[in-house]
Amino acid sequence: MPAFKSDKLVPSLTPQITSPDQRKLSQLQQEFNKKVAQIEQLKQELATRRDSMDLAQKRIEKDLRPIIMQQVAQRVELAHLLDDAFALPLFSFREKEKLAQLIASIAFDLIQNYERKDLIALHDRYAEVPYAERDAYLAEEDDFPEEGIAEVEEAIPDNWDELDEFERLQAQLDREEEEREQARQNRQKGRKTKAQQEKEAKAKAELSNISKASRRVYTGLAKQLHPDKERDETKRAWKEEAMKRVTQAYHHDDFFELLRLQMEFLQEQGQALDKLPDEQLAYYIKILNDQLSELQAELNGFISGPNASFYDRFCGSPKQMNQKFKQAKEGLTYELEQLKQNLKVLQDPVQIKVILK
Repeated sequence: MPAFKSDKLVPSLTPQITSPDQRKLSQLQQEFNKKVAQIEQLKQELATRRDSMDLAQKRIEKDLRPIIMQQVAQRVELAHLLDDAFALPLFSFREKEKLAQLIASIAFDLIQNYERKDLIALHDRYAEVPYAERDAYLAEEDDFPEEGIAEVEEAIPDNWDELDEFERLQAQLDREEEEREQARQNRQKGRKTKAQQEKEAKAKAELSNISKASRRVYTGLAKQLHPDKERDETKRAWKEEAMKRVTQAYHHDDFFELLRLQMEFLQEQGQALDKLPDEQLAYYIKILNDQLSELQAELNGFISGPNASFYDRFCGSPKQMNQKFKQAKEGLTYELEQLKQNLKVLQDPVQIKVILK
């Protein structure tokens, strides 16, 4: 991006407060510098990890998916091979039960994980529960809260069928009383104390102040960078590009990026951040703390969250990724060759009988 006074690119600056006369920075100024340095480090680490994830996804599609789809084709062929063998008089009743379970299991996995809907009819021919019902049950199980299950289990006596009519009535009354007590406790929880209300009001006011601080930086930069008031074509082009970045940062709640852009502009104008009043600086630190927490939570997702397993298996430095993909490709290729070999062997129904023992 061309600067105001030259054709050189403006460096990507980390907003830092410095003292021109070498005086010691205040505690707020030091905390500000610490927070922005932490955010800069986290942003760089997250950018590296995202790039690694994106590259890994592309390499999976290019290097691994073709082998995986060959495996899927072999497993589909295996399911049909076992289906053809099922009608043979070679198998005992018990062996046919096992064979049916095996066919249903292979078909269900292919439908569920590889979108092979063409195998639903084959699955339903051998499964005790049709695929649609089983899939719906699994979806309901995922949505059912664990505490809900516990409450239902506690509400029903273990020996319900053994109770006489009076005992059942008494158990029902006891359960209704428990439900009323639980409802009363829930209502009690919903009543907020005065201290809680004051705390929430204070938090709401803080958020309002933070929002005002963010808008203050945005509007200040917008006024200074508005391209319509600039007659110099070089400066106008720079301002148009800068305004795009400022607006994008504001709409993405990226307060750190707003400050960095402000730093770029102030440096061009010969100004400094050490003139910020303490009240405004305190608001800035609060916003930076919130952004720091969000970035750390995102990083935790790579370390111990849903992305951790994928990242550990496929991502890392270029050298690490090459090694991981080499191992994965070798493993998948070996499995594919095993599947092909098994299919050849199982062309003989006697061999199917052997694996069912």
